Amino acid sequence: MRQIAKAMAWVCEGLRRVSIAALVVIGAVMSVIVLLQIIFRFLIHVPFPWSEELARYLMIWMGMLGAFVALREGRHIGVSLFVDRLPPAWASRVMLLVQVATIVFLGIVAKQGFSLALFNESQLSPAMQIPMIFPYMAVPVGASLMILELVAGVLGEIFQVQQLKTRRLTAATLDG
Repeated sequence: MRQIAKAMAWVCEGLRRVSIAALVVIGAVMSVIVLLQIIFRFLIHVPFPWSEELARYLMIWMGMLGAFVALREGRHIGVSLFVDRLPPAWASRVMLLVQVATIVFLGIVAKQGFSLALFNESQLSPAMQIPMIFPYMAVPVGASLMILELVAGVLGEIFQVQQLKTRRLTAATLDG
């Protein structure tokens, strides 16, 4: 099981790198599209009918991929008032329980998001006329990436894989 935990950590790190590259590309494309929309709308007076829609869909993908990267890098905010006051053995158990609960929640989000994406597969977007499955798939893809990261973290905790055991879930805390 240690080998599986290490392999999952390796896969998650590779997915993090791919996600960061995708985030850079998405951010650049979104910026260029919005800039061109401003130029064409206010200077040339011929706006692109599809630019706002594309920027919106790219922002959704950016949010979901960014949530995975933030989870991988321990950059989400958390409230640790209760956990910080527990003995270390109990604190690690509570954090494990929180991770398992988050996996269950994200599993529901991924399942429902995938169902919604399939339900809207034949629907076309108003301006670009692309199948709506593409924007809707951001939710199950992002949730699945986060599940994979959390499972790798849980396995690392349970089987005490060194590089996984020291990882943080949050960057900043609200500790009252």
